[in-house]
Amino acid sequence: MTTLPEAEGRLAELETAANQAWWDMACSSTDASAAAAEQASAAFEHALADPDVAGVAAVDASPLEQRRAEVLRLLTAGRQRPAELIDRIVALETELLGIHARYRAPVGDRLLDAAAVDAVLSDSTDEAERRAVWEAARGIGAEVDAPLRSLARLRNEAAQALGYRDHYALALASDELAEDRLFALLDDLHAQLAPAWTTEREAIAAERRSALGLAEEAPLQAWHWVDVYAQDAPSPPHDPLVSAVTGVDALTASSAYFRDLGVDVDAVIARSDVLPRVGKDQHAFMMHVDRAGDVRVLMNLTPTVRWLETTLHELGHAAYELELAPELPWLLRQPAHILTTEAIAMLNGRRGRDPEFLERYAGVASDVARSPVNAVVLRRGLLVLAAWVQVMARFERAFYADPAADLGAIWWDLVEHYQGIPRPDGDRGHDWAGKIHLAVAPVYYHNYLLGEILASQIEEWTQRELGVASPAADARRVGPLIAARLLRPGASVRWDHLVERATGGPLAVDAFVRQLTG
Repeated sequence: MTTLPEAEGRLAELETAANQAWWDMACSSTDASAAAAEQASAAFEHALADPDVAGVAAVDASPLEQRRAEVLRLLTAGRQRPAELIDRIVALETELLGIHARYRAPVGDRLLDAAAVDAVLSDSTDEAERRAVWEAARGIGAEVDAPLRSLARLRNEAAQALGYRDHYALALASDELAEDRLFALLDDLHAQLAPAWTTEREAIAAERRSALGLAEEAPLQAWHWVDVYAQDAPSPPHDPLVSAVTGVDALTASSAYFRDLGVDVDAVIARSDVLPRVGKDQHAFMMHVDRAGDVRVLMNLTPTVRWLETTLHELGHAAYELELAPELPWLLRQPAHILTTEAIAMLNGRRGRDPEFLERYAGVASDVARSPVNAVVLRRGLLVLAAWVQVMARFERAFYADPAADLGAIWWDLVEHYQGIPRPDGDRGHDWAGKIHLAVAPVYYHNYLLGEILASQIEEWTQRELGVASPAADARRVGPLIAARLLRPGASVRWDHLVERATGGPLAVDAFVRQLTG
């Protein structure tokens, strides 16, 4: 009979190989790297489906051993599926990641990467150019629509064989999240933020009309925003940080900040891949390859506020991984939950608009660092994110409920209702499909919002405990407190118990709402 340490050892070896293969593919998407990633991922998934692994029990009644066995059960429960089904799912996931890595938006005789698309949507005042670039960027949807629907059907097939309604329900259960509680929280948040979001959306519309030379009261279309999905907040006019940040070395500033928090991220940066190039994944992520300290980030750095915030965000994920107690067994040597690691990443990503960070670590002039525009942009960004995640969470639930549905109509119904963006003319049937998370990070997006909610709760908690307004104001005291209470335990404590024990109360929207409406 397989023991728990033996199961851990087998899974650790296979996960490390799969992570390395996916990293290689993200850094350089080729047929060979895709094949290697598919093979390594399939091997890991087959091990998770092995009854000898899934059936391992705790050897004693200690809380740590019981939790270790429970985490293994959660990890393997949704993977009990036939080998042929595993291979088909992994093949589709790999195919879809490769399409995303290679896709460039065709505009005339140009092929635009994500950074070039963002640059047009950020700066261009040419209406025709903006729409052409936006349509081209959304064009990936037509390429991935069919394989995404097939993937959803396969994921549902696997989930239903295990007694779950669909993959959405299985994923939440495996993440120790109650679906009814999640959507009650989303409903509550939408109701409480609706007045503030309506007011902010009107301010954004007025600013964008002025910036783009649109007629007064003209509806703000999707291509009038500064990114493809309207998930990023446009800066108010005359945002002084936009020009100031071009002189900031995001990696150096972030490294100094994390060092004061008590985490040396220089080794992470050294083994990372941070600059854009052809054939590389255009997004950003952190990967802990082996759960033993090989932490890396992939980014596509440009000298912008967005990428300063992204650098802080991804290194926030890395800091969490580095702070995990090294004596924890492999299964527990991971964040307590996706939402807790997102909370730490979000908490640190907010420093990109924090006067204390900008002045102390980024070397930004005091008048720019302390401009009231920074608080306006931070608040606006959180309101924009809250509306956007409502769309993604509700769409993804509908996607798995019926992958054959008119998903384009469902998508735009949600966008109109929650984001307030009108449905464009033309065939919109594929617009839903281009978001990479649907393919490679399914049933994940709600964790970004839950992470922001927890980040606000952490900020209020550290303010109560230490009397500091920002982690950057006294990083050398804030960092150790957060590390001891939230990070070092890893997955040895169930996430909701950990949050309540650390912050003094269960996860709730109160602090987040106060921050945005107070």
